[in-house]
Amino acid sequence: MTNKSPDANQPDHVVVPPKANAGKLDYTYIIGGILLWGLIGWGLDNLLHTGWILFASLPVGAVCGYFLARHHQRHSRPDDAAQQ
Repeated sequence: MTNKSPDANQPDHVVVPPKANAGKLDYTYIIGGILLWGLIGWGLDNLLHTGWILFASLPVGAVCGYFLARHHQRHSRPDDAAQQ
């Protein structure tokens, strides 16, 4: 058994993940936007008895997800990646 003292800021039972990849985060926002707006479009199609709102909402969701990812990257604090 070793006599190493654990760092006061880093408990030995917590695994800190590596720095997040910004590209994966972008894809997550874009896919999430497509899913969310697709669900909204599907609901509006069923409510209004149309067939085109779903297909119009999918690119809207992709664009919204892209701009949300850019906004998140632009306005995040520089120390956010270090705290993960």
